[in-house]
Amino acid sequence: MANADRRALVEMWRIRLEDARTRHKTAHAAVDDARGLQSQIPSPDGSFALQHALLAEHRALAELRRVLTVFNDLVCHGKSPEAD
Repeated sequence: MANADRRALVEMWRIRLEDARTRHKTAHAAVDDARGLQSQIPSPDGSFALQHALLAEHRALAELRRVLTVFNDLVCHGKSPEAD
């Protein structure tokens, strides 16, 4: 892989990593909000909102881990990612 191509690939995955971090941070804040509102909302709706927020956070964390692994493999080991 040419050096310019590698730099472009690293930059693309760095941007994806930042996006994944932002999505996880947002999802985590939504969990905090849902926890705060759970006591104010009747049980089925409050519990549903919290479960939904937790699921979204879990998915965002899984994507963050995936992107971080790809980025780490690329930067530290020179391993090109598989096609998305």
